[in-house]
Amino acid sequence: MKPILTLRAIIPATLAALALLSGTAAAQMGAAPTTAAPEPNVVLSRDDVMRDLAAWKQSGVEKNWNSDNTPDINSPEYVNSYKKYVDTVRPGTAAPQMQSQNPGKW
Repeated sequence: MKPILTLRAIIPATLAALALLSGTAAAQMGAAPTTAAPEPNVVLSRDDVMRDLAAWKQSGVEKNWNSDNTPDINSPEYVNSYKKYVDTVRPGTAAPQMQSQNPGKW
């Protein structure tokens, strides 16, 4: 069989496989984390926002976000400072659970 004919047979199959793989990858990336959405219909005053900002700075979370790079949100330092922030802003509610630190399991 000539190489051109083999190539003509392989290209459509390869393109179909890539289309399937890219579709599932795009679907996975499309879901936003639930913690990123603000609570609906909440009206905040300037004082509320200033208190939240003070808690953000006081907990130490601000130090992790002071560069152009995204911080390692799974590091123990970040997790502890974020828990402190959530406890300050919303006393009585638990902080959202971070990803497991066990890399061997899904």
